[in-house]
Amino acid sequence: MSDMITKTYCLDEDRKTIHGFIYEKEAMKQAIKNILYTQRYAFEIYSYNYGSEISKMIGTNLGDTETIIEKYIEDALLADERISSIENIEVEKNGRNFEIKFNAVTAEGLIGMETEV
Repeated sequence: MSDMITKTYCLDEDRKTIHGFIYEKEAMKQAIKNILYTQRYAFEIYSYNYGSEISKMIGTNLGDTETIIEKYIEDALLADERISSIENIEVEKNGRNFEIKFNAVTAEGLIGMETEV
């Protein structure tokens, strides 16, 4: 695991503002969401290791894509050296989006995540 300090600006999704700082688990949760919500290779500001390719799956039927989405989640998140593993991934189709649940084993401890992509 990294000795990186997990501290970042607080992105307030409800008020759509950036203010103050968040630390440790809350910062790690935000980092995980940001990685999953950022389309890999789409923004020159990020390295090719940052972001996910889940958006490729939008509009597809769940069927065999669940395994592919799990792989995209692991590839995206394990690129962050503060994350050592992803466990118990569950993927459900919800309209055009996917509801995703998993546990991330991080430098800040175990973090349960539920998000829609």
